[in-house]
Amino acid sequence: MSNGTHTIVIKRNAQNQYTYWDVHSDNVRGRTILDMMQEHLFETTGKQPTLREVGEILQNYINTNQIITPENSRYDVGNTSMSTDELTMYLKQLLPYKGNYLQKRGISEESIDSPVFKDVFLIREVKNKNTTYRNICVKMYNDKGVQAISQRNETFKGIIGGKFDCLATSNHDKSRPIDILYVGESIIDCISHYQLCHKDTSLNLVYVSTEGTLTEGQMQLLRIIISKNEVKSLRTIFDNDKQGYKYTLWLDNNLRGMQHDVEQMDNEVLKNTAYQVQNTEFPQKKDWNDDLKAATIEKAAD
Repeated sequence: MSNGTHTIVIKRNAQNQYTYWDVHSDNVRGRTILDMMQEHLFETTGKQPTLREVGEILQNYINTNQIITPENSRYDVGNTSMSTDELTMYLKQLLPYKGNYLQKRGISEESIDSPVFKDVFLIREVKNKNTTYRNICVKMYNDKGVQAISQRNETFKGIIGGKFDCLATSNHDKSRPIDILYVGESIIDCISHYQLCHKDTSLNLVYVSTEGTLTEGQMQLLRIIISKNEVKSLRTIFDNDKQGYKYTLWLDNNLRGMQHDVEQMDNEVLKNTAYQVQNTEFPQKKDWNDDLKAATIEKAAD
């Protein structure tokens, strides 16, 4: 099963129980339908339901084929896209960025207000009982416009809508060729890379982010972007880990016609092969925001 963000395999184990594992995460193994529903509700609402609540919701789903929370909120199973009315409602909830979420990650006001990232980050306030959660949001686009919203706060990350063929994107000057198109896993990492490598640059840069797992639809969208724009250079800035190496090689196969047998490589070969790919940049630490935070601490110490 895949919804564009997660890809899972369901198997029956030796105890005759059906459990699943995530092909993109070594940590997700032996999970049950209760885990799946709990994660779905957490990503959708930002609230972690108890296992008892999950059990009640599952029983209601068996009876009615609808996911109904104890508060009678409705969520449709398997529907990864939004209607026009739903999308319009969520977009109206987005407010200009405020607060210190980005600043606490070493990202400067100058970077946030730069021509490349100005108005890219937004806020969506979600009220739950007596608590107001302020989610950091970015819009995700395909060739038809905004189709999804990526949101996160201190405790969760999730997508409203379907991200399968959508990318989060920075700004750029549409009147001239794109000097460099960067592809990363997170828009937070993208702005971190910008601050580290291109602050005050005159280059016409575009940063796009997969906001998690790189999908076939996103790779196809990259093909469309390249075909419709004059792009001088395409570069990847994925994480310095197993998944980042895989995404680098997947794109090399998809966009440059290479034939890396990615799933058959052990970790060391995977890393070495990814590091040899043309126009690839990896952070020193796990991701570019970790590099930025380390550089910020070092600068403060100096």
